[in-house]
Amino acid sequence: MTLSPNASQPQSAARRQVDFLKRQAPLIVFVTWAALAAAAAVTFTQDNVYQASTKIVVVPGAGGLDPRFGPNIQPFTQTLSPLVKSDVVANKVIQDLGLNETNESLLKNLHVSSTPDSAVLQLTYDSHSPAEAVRILNRIASVFTSRVQAKLGQSTDPTAPKVTATGWEPAYASSKPVSPKPAQTLAFAGIIGLALGVILALLRDTLDERIHRQDELEENFGAPVIAALPKSALVRPVVDRRRGLDYGNLHAIDPLRLQLSRAKPRERLITITSGGAGDGKSTVAASLGVALALSGADVICVDVAPNRHSLTHRLGLSSDGAGPEGSISGPGDLQDALRDVSIEELAVRGGVDAIQRRGGLDSEDAVRDLGSIMAGNGKRGRLQLLELGEGVLSDQTLASWSIADLIADLKAMASYVIVDAPSLGSGTTFALLSASDSAIIAAREGRTTKEQARFVRNALETLQMPSWGVVSIGRAGPSVAAFAQSRTRPSQSRSRTRERKPR
Repeated sequence: MTLSPNASQPQSAARRQVDFLKRQAPLIVFVTWAALAAAAAVTFTQDNVYQASTKIVVVPGAGGLDPRFGPNIQPFTQTLSPLVKSDVVANKVIQDLGLNETNESLLKNLHVSSTPDSAVLQLTYDSHSPAEAVRILNRIASVFTSRVQAKLGQSTDPTAPKVTATGWEPAYASSKPVSPKPAQTLAFAGIIGLALGVILALLRDTLDERIHRQDELEENFGAPVIAALPKSALVRPVVDRRRGLDYGNLHAIDPLRLQLSRAKPRERLITITSGGAGDGKSTVAASLGVALALSGADVICVDVAPNRHSLTHRLGLSSDGAGPEGSISGPGDLQDALRDVSIEELAVRGGVDAIQRRGGLDSEDAVRDLGSIMAGNGKRGRLQLLELGEGVLSDQTLASWSIADLIADLKAMASYVIVDAPSLGSGTTFALLSASDSAIIAAREGRTTKEQARFVRNALETLQMPSWGVVSIGRAGPSVAAFAQSRTRPSQSRSRTRERKPR
């Protein structure tokens, strides 16, 4: 049997960008909101700043423009602009007004500008009090014009140009504060935060070794994605004694079940493993085992390492404590060690009650029809569980009964043998894979790393595994209504094979 993909289409560039934004949205939103919060904290804690303005006219010549300079007065305004912000002016203003400031602090709030070909100097002064801003700026203009008159307007040298500076109007203050500007500041902070968030998200995504998409799973595992389970499949058991069977999981695993049904009898030992803990291999094993049994096949599920999260729990049973000290020591103990998993009553309960409650189908008859389809038109198989423990498969425990003998006996007792093995890296898993017909790798989108995928791929190639496929966990599962249609008119999946050398 060669596993083929479950109609996996390559993603477009636009789709990859959308997926990137979905993955990194929390980081982008967090950085943007952090920038907005910081800007808001600064903006709304600042005191209002008011600005006073006035103009000073600079004229070369005592009684008008000096004809020697024609209309070109720009050199005078550019020369006098820095003189307004001089320590001489600042010190005089502080003394006259009795200000408790230094020259630097006063000049920091004073701004002087001029326009080309203009004889006007524009002076502004910022203060938390509009009245204080007007008072200080008026005094600055008065001191400056007096200094210009004393130094440049009284020259006795007839060849030296005389300059006159005159205040054009009294200073006046704005009615609204010029700072802070909450709307402008927040808009700017939002743009900066969004840009920074996107940059950090790109950096994080580049350094992220986790696998997020099906095409990445296929590329790194070197095998097709043959089924996809929703993330919700990890929440509760596949077989729930109170709520029935989870048909959503069974529908999601159905493409794999259909492929396995075409395998030859000798190719029906499947080992399910993963690259790391918590990747959902027990959920995949339980879903596949129940789906095959409902379709009429006899199935034995083997829980190699029973615990409260393993295959036994997913099948709705409690562990009986099997392990290295268990009672299995040879073929004679095998039949007694098998435990029946009852799905007869649960199939009806899950179909009629649980699915109807979710609103997947619009009538009870439709639900019962679905239950009939799931049960193989009334011909249900047998589902059994064998609990082992990693130590049971060791040479010390089964000295006279090899893993190959155990597998041969299990295959003789059922149509399918599904082994929930430990994660790859365990010696027990390598031994099981070497005797298996095919392998199924459970992978969590957004959790399984590229390094784990490459390790699994290298291990399976080293073991010359005839075929293997990947079951992805994390994508949205199909609806129950779609399940009934897919079972009656199964779609043709895109074929893609991967050949392996025979062992």
